Amino acid sequence: MMTNNYSKTPGFRSVPRTGVIYVMHEAIKHGYSPEKKEWANLGQGAPETGALEESPERRQSVEILINHHEYSPVVGLTDLRKKVAEFYNYFYRKGKSSQYTYENVCISGGGRAGLTRLAASLSNINMGHFIPDYTAYEELLNIFKAFVSIPILLSPKKHYSFSTKELTKEITGRGLKALLISNPCNPTGKLISDEELNQWVSLSRKLECT
Repeated sequence: MMTNNYSKTPGFRSVPRTGVIYVMHEAIKHGYSPEKKEWANLGQGAPETGALEESPERRQSVEILINHHEYSPVVGLTDLRKKVAEFYNYFYRKGKSSQYTYENVCISGGGRAGLTRLAASLSNINMGHFIPDYTAYEELLNIFKAFVSIPILLSPKKHYSFSTKELTKEITGRGLKALLISNPCNPTGKLISDEELNQWVSLSRKLECT
């Protein structure tokens, strides 16, 4: 983890560089740039490979009309939110009684912006979060003071698994009203899915009613 020099300026705190941001900053110091063929960026968010064989021709420019310069709705354009809801219904909710609508979708300019919106809407609650987990969570939990963040340590000896029984104990024992997780977990790669995920969801619904 690396910090910048803003802390030397009155009124500013030292902000850490974590994860991919730190790696890219260090790489640039050592001469990296996208134009240099001797470098390869294997970092998150950099999947560019150039033109793919037999792929459609890429759009190289986008025309922006004058009315597109207006502020968009905070939750995103309705037409886009409808398309996202249709996508999830088609691939993940076939045959289910409940279907997503645009009201279930919020568009944000990146994960950190979305997390910030979410954290800003939380009330005075206890929110659990696992360690280790996505580095952006650390910054998020340090900034917002409306809720109490409660760390839950995961053990590498147990392959970072966390049983439903352990989760129940944390929720009831510490009064958790929310749980912040990345799934699959960044950086461990641990995935909560299928029956295990169903148990977590069922547990949250059960405890919500008690």
